[in-house]
Amino acid sequence: MRKQRRSSHSSCGPAASVSARFIAAIVGLFLFAAASAQKGYDQSFYLISIKPDYVFDQQVKHDVDSVLTLYHRAPNDTLRFAYLKLFSEGLEDPLLWTGYNRLLFSLTRDRTDSLAVAYRALALNNLGFEAQYIGNDLVSAMRYYRQADTLFRGIRHYNGVGVTTNNIAYIYQHQGRLQEAIGLYTEAGKLFETNDQPLGLTGIYINLGDIYFQNDELDQAEKCFRKALFYARKTGQDNVIGNAYNQLAVISLHRRQADKAIYYYSSASAIFEKNKVYSRWSLARIGLAEAYAQMRDTQQYVAITREAHRISLLAADMQIRAKVYNKLAAMYLALGEMRQAGLFADSSYQAARQIRFPELIADAALNLSAVAKHSGDYRRAYDYLSEYMHLNDSLRTTDVRNRIVKSQYELDYHKKEIGLKAEQEKKDAIRQAEKRQQQLILLLVSLGLVGIAVFASIAFINFRKTKKANLIIENQKMQVEMKNEEITHQKELVEEKQREIIDSINYAQRIQQAVLTGEDVWDKVSPDHFILFRPKDIVSGDFYWAYNTPDGRSVFALADCTGHGVPGGFMSMLGNSFLNEIVIENKVLEADEILNRLRAKIIAALEQKGEVRQKDGMDMTLCVWDKEKRTLEFAGANNPLWLVRNGELIEYKADKMPIGTYLEHEKPFTKIHIELQPADAIYLSTDGYADQFGGLKGKKLKYKALLEMLTGFSTEDMRRQKQALEEAFEAWKKGYEQVDDVSVIGVRV
Repeated sequence: MRKQRRSSHSSCGPAASVSARFIAAIVGLFLFAAASAQKGYDQSFYLISIKPDYVFDQQVKHDVDSVLTLYHRAPNDTLRFAYLKLFSEGLEDPLLWTGYNRLLFSLTRDRTDSLAVAYRALALNNLGFEAQYIGNDLVSAMRYYRQADTLFRGIRHYNGVGVTTNNIAYIYQHQGRLQEAIGLYTEAGKLFETNDQPLGLTGIYINLGDIYFQNDELDQAEKCFRKALFYARKTGQDNVIGNAYNQLAVISLHRRQADKAIYYYSSASAIFEKNKVYSRWSLARIGLAEAYAQMRDTQQYVAITREAHRISLLAADMQIRAKVYNKLAAMYLALGEMRQAGLFADSSYQAARQIRFPELIADAALNLSAVAKHSGDYRRAYDYLSEYMHLNDSLRTTDVRNRIVKSQYELDYHKKEIGLKAEQEKKDAIRQAEKRQQQLILLLVSLGLVGIAVFASIAFINFRKTKKANLIIENQKMQVEMKNEEITHQKELVEEKQREIIDSINYAQRIQQAVLTGEDVWDKVSPDHFILFRPKDIVSGDFYWAYNTPDGRSVFALADCTGHGVPGGFMSMLGNSFLNEIVIENKVLEADEILNRLRAKIIAALEQKGEVRQKDGMDMTLCVWDKEKRTLEFAGANNPLWLVRNGELIEYKADKMPIGTYLEHEKPFTKIHIELQPADAIYLSTDGYADQFGGLKGKKLKYKALLEMLTGFSTEDMRRQKQALEEAFEAWKKGYEQVDDVSVIGVRV
């Protein structure tokens, strides 16, 4: 069986020498005020020819003007080359970016000093990138990369060698020359490690992960993509991080882990949207739509797919457009909107043929065949189906696949021979199609006549049954109407009682919200924090609490009381009150001692009423953070503490006993001393998030998935983390009732 194709290719690596932003073709610049078109541009200042009707983005124009002013004031060529290099790495618009790279190449062409040679090699590499991703000319791209590689090696610029080696390996990979590609990736990876280049290592691991993915080695692929994300975060470049998110999303989608795919695609999409990387943004939205399709959310699937189409129109990459058009065709086929399906399938087909991409041609041909079949054009349906089967069979074998991929770059050399062969195959296919069409029409007519006879018989029988049923319904209708009045009265009484109860619970919720520690206190604990708090039944059995001491310590806790709703709410207010007494009034600041005293007070309070039950009490995570010493004391009752440092998660176990009466012999709580480092992320959670049922099979989310998410976005802003957790939770539980109170807290050191 043919492997499932990915919704995007892993092109972080080939562009490792420049920001991944250059993938975006910012056609959106032309959407700015056309009415304010400029009369012309002074080439003596701008250095390159810019058409008079070109409209600058105002921020881009400001940047260009500022750097070019410095360029013209520079006292020597070395500084001038450095300023042009800024354009080669910073401009987003492909027209300007290509122009200034060509200028940098021409100015350094005859120079032999190492610095000028390095700039010339950089310009050649960037022009290769432009040929590959904007011009769709991989033959020229390979030529540019090899020229750049030779120059870098000549001056022993090993970081540059790593970049060009990685780019050449990427082209080999997509020619099917995997052994050569892996060898070059290994060489480039060693160079990047030696020179501490996280951007290059990100590209290496994305491309290696892609190879594993294409060979269905999903565990190895995911390991590579997670390493890519680790190095991407070290680069500090949004678009590089977005590419890594995108690869993890593809793996999750392939494994039918729709909730994880939604998180990763949403994260990538937000980055590409912010930076206007239209090609990547549109592919991320397509992937997100497919994830919602796996969740059987048709409304979201349709809306997001249409949004991806609108975004793709701003991208210059024909491969991206061909993919998006084909997804739209498939969507409209599923919706039964054949006219729209045909238009987008044909657009995908034409674009795929233009860039000579066999896989996309095959996909578009299959959709065109389905559209033609539906309209009764069986000849065209057969022709497109034959083309699909021919390409699909060819793509199954490595040797033939290599020839097809190679033909993307060298088709012109064999055009005449291929054209003659295709013409003969077409004639043979037409003759076969005509013969099969005649047989099919005869069969359909016969079946149609039989179907009409059967339908007429069934219709007559149903008519007699319906007439009899109508008489029975009329007799019953009067009896139902008499009972309806009584039912309506009883319903009104029940609704009135229900309103009174809900009003009381809502009032209890307002009281609980007033008691919970406010944001002003938590902001003093850490300005970068979040509190995700979602009660199951209006009033929560979970509660959070914090206090900042005058000497610079912060005490904070998250607790899960027995039960939820009103009973849990009462327990939460009891725990909140006792913590105020123990910490604020009695000034107890040892984490273990706080839990010991809290347990004693809970037991005494419940026993005073003579109604103690073995399960009454609460689970809790409690921390005492000494900011001056950069230490943290942790004590836990059943609930652990998680710390994420440099992308690695550390779990600190809690004591396996609650705060309350316990079946075993009462033991004192223990505390754990933790040395903190800057940027550490601390997480506290009750069991409600992990225990939520949902997904495709109605199973629990579990702690593993929660911890993967916390680790995955631990370096991001805490407010963004909260949003991502909420989105993932909603996507997971869609169609299922919330089973428990949900609380998660994140605090940045």
